[in-house]
Formats: sequence, structure tokens, C-alpha cells
Amino acid sequence: MPVFMTPDGVGLNYQISGSGKPLLFLHGWTMCSRVWKYQVEWFAGDYQVITLDLRGHGKSESPNGNYSFQILAKDINYFMEGVQLKGTTLIGWSLAVSLVLELCDSPLPDIDSLVLVDGTPMFVANETFPHGLPYPMVKRMLKLVDADFTQALVAFHELLLTEEEAKMENRDEIWDLLTNEGYLPRQEVARALLLSLYNEDLRGNIETITVPTLLMQGGRDKICLPGAARYMKERLKNAEIVIFPEAGHAPFLTQADTFNQKLGTFLSSL
Repeated sequence: MPVFMTPDGVGLNYQISGSGKPLLFLHGWTMCSRVWKYQVEWFAGDYQVITLDLRGHGKSESPNGNYSFQILAKDINYFMEGVQLKGTTLIGWSLAVSLVLELCDSPLPDIDSLVLVDGTPMFVANETFPHGLPYPMVKRMLKLVDADFTQALVAFHELLLTEEEAKMENRDEIWDLLTNEGYLPRQEVARALLLSLYNEDLRGNIETITVPTLLMQGGRDKICLPGAARYMKERLKNAEIVIFPEAGHAPFLTQADTFNQKLGTFLSSL
């Protein structure tokens, strides 16, 4: 497996499939690049598809130290420059949407478009942003991660899919892609990033984005609420939105063909 070394000596696992315009896929909290299996299979015939395990996740190295949004966003920037990606579409899911927004706070690497899947600029709701999760709910999750990481993951995983999605014919493969224990981050890493989600407000970064942007959102997402995607759509200068009305937090898995067709249409329009 290829490994990219960051300037501070952390090895990041990545995979490249196909050739052509680069598509860089970034995963969510406690996940890894395996979640993009159906997108790699679909797009590698026409594009250069790159999947990256974030620092501390999947097969990337997991050193002690800082796991802030700023550090992980810098990793992405260094990676794109190091492997010389040009004219890239950057595709982030959930936590990775926050990392993309963080990345947009400084001069971007060579990115010509963004795809933001089931994300939010602010994870916790307040009086000025009602589209996040309730403060007590996120506080409880932080406490549960401290007390019993395994149980915290069970509680989190219960929110990922709708009841109907959890009964799909290919549910076993989907659950393996989402929850395989062999790819989990350490408790300390998961807590640090959950704390960043708890604290960060990235709303100010939205208006700095000028590249074409596609928002893709599960209409029944219980983690990153549909209102957050609509909020970003209203404030982005060049954006369109696709809602999957019956999908939860992972439409790229549970409605993969439709998701890939919609993404392909966006890519063809660039």
C-alpha cells in the first residue's frame, strides 16, 4: 500500500485507482477510506480516484499528539501537493466536510470543485444555528466516549442508517464498510475529533468558497441534519444541492447507484 509521509513524519495510507481528472475522497469520524468502495468501482474507469485514510484512522499511522481540524486539514494540503494532484475535485463526507471547510480558510491547493456529503459547518446547535445537534446530546456522547468507547460507537452507529436501510439486501457489506473493528481509530483520536466538532464554528469559511460545489444530503440524516446543507447552499456562491429523501447519513452506500449518477452528472458539468 502506498504511504505518504507528512512533514512531521506521519505515514498516511492512500490508494489510487484509474487515471484522468483526480477525485480525492475523504471519510468521516471513526471511519476509513474503505467506505468509498462503491465510488471507486464506479468512477475509476474514467477518473483518477484517490482515497485517503486520515491521520489516526484506517491504516494510517496514529501517533500521540494533536488531532485538531487544523492539523488534519494541513495533512490533506500536504498530501495533495506531495502527490501532485492538479484540478482536483475534493469530496468529503461528514467530519471531512468540516476539514474541507477548515482547508478553505487558507489558500487552497489545486482544487477546482467540491462535493460536500452529509456535513455541517457547526455540529452543535445554538440560537443562531438551529441546524446542529442539541448541546446535551453531543455532551453525552463525549462523556460516553470517555467512559466506554465501544458503547459510544454502538450508539453512533445506530444513528447512521434509517430503519429501512438497516434491512437492505447488502446491509452486511455496508455495515462492514462502516464499522469494521480492524480500522477503528484509538479512543484518544476519536475523542479529540469529537471535541473539535463540539467546539468548532466554520460558518465564516463558507463564503470564502468560490469553486463549483455540490451538496449531497440524506433527507433523514440524524447526525448532520438536512437544514445544515440548505444553510450552506444559501451561502455558497456557486452551489447546487441533491437531497436523497429516504436516506440516512450514508447515501453513497445505501443509494450508491443514484448517488454515483448524480455525482457523475456534476463532474461532467465542470
